[in-house]
This record gives sequence, structure tokens and C-alpha cells, in this order.
Amino acid sequence: MLVLMSGCAAIEHMDGLLALKSVSDSQRDMDIYLKRQEKGFKKLKDDINNGRLRKGASKKYIIDAYFEPVLAKKSADDSGAKEILLYRNPTEYFQSDRIYLSFDNRGRLVSWELKPADCQS
Repeated sequence: MLVLMSGCAAIEHMDGLLALKSVSDSQRDMDIYLKRQEKGFKKLKDDINNGRLRKGASKKYIIDAYFEPVLAKKSADDSGAKEILLYRNPTEYFQSDRIYLSFDNRGRLVSWELKPADCQS
């Protein structure tokens, strides 16, 4: 009888248990995403500092190599850049260096700029 009652209690709380599991899974997925973004930023910064980033690289290659940027926006300036990707440490918003990658209308890297965290403009 006790076994049957404990089964009923588990069924009664199943929705709550499934909701908790879903939250746990979502948190784990977010942690994995942030770690991948942080790792990509560090690799990109290292490649820039060591002269390994090359003009002409495709946007697809950049995203495959360095993961997704924290921001992608269309450019409306006269520099020739049609899209700009922003990379920074995803968990240190104001204390992070920022990297701006500019792409032409063919999706090819035309320039980049590394702005130190202490340069807020």
C-alpha cells in the first residue's frame, strides 16, 4: 500500500518535477553557449594579436572559427563595410575588450578593430 501511495505522490508532482528538469536543462544549455562564446572571443583576440586573422575570410569561416558574435549589425557608413560583427567577453560586459569585424557586401572580412576595455568610445 505504501508503494502505491508513493507512486501517486510522484505522479501528482510530475509537472513540477518536469518543469524543474526543464529549467536545469536550459541553464546547462546557456552555460555551454556562454562558454563557447567566451572561448571564441579569446581565440579571436589571440589570433588578432598574433597576426593570424586574415582579410578576405568569409563571414561563415569567422563564425565557424570563433562562434557567434554578441552583436551583428548592418553598416550604414561610407567605409565600404556592409556588416559589422561585435565580439567581446559575454560575461564581462563593461570590463571586456571589444573586437569589431567589418565585412563587405560579399561577406568577406575587410577590417577589424580591437578596442581595449578602458577605451569606452
